[in-house]
Amino acid sequence: MDKIHYLSSFCHRIEGRYGITREAWQFIAMLAALGPMSPSDLAAKTTVDQSQASKTLKGLSAKKLIYRRAVPGDGRRATIGLTASGQTMYEQIFPKVVEVHHSVLTELSRQEKKVLSTCLTKIQSGAALATAMGLVDAHADRRHGGSRAVWPNPAF
Repeated sequence: MDKIHYLSSFCHRIEGRYGITREAWQFIAMLAALGPMSPSDLAAKTTVDQSQASKTLKGLSAKKLIYRRAVPGDGRRATIGLTASGQTMYEQIFPKVVEVHHSVLTELSRQEKKVLSTCLTKIQSGAALATAMGLVDAHADRRHGGSRAVWPNPAF
């Protein structure tokens, strides 16, 4: 099995064993690394759109992996953090994730890893800029079939 296929398979195994999606794992890892934060900050740091973030947070809350606390004096704002169960899950999964990532990157030299990191950072910045500029204006409506049934411009 090649390493990329193994990484994908690993993500599916985490979902199967722990019942969390890739987005949920990103949230757990981000909260473990940075501590409690607002739902919008969490979505921005993981580049998950607001509607998907809300859905993911509801799932994590239902599983009692995160808590939600209202910001004193502002009932519309909240802080999200890991519960003890969420922290335990992070501590169980994170070493396995690191092991898989190290395995995937073993063929790269230190310099190649540095170049890859630089490129990925630039790609992420470019994607964030494209989104902020409104260049990405359509989101998949997965609740109603996942994709457009009819193309808006048949000549495209």
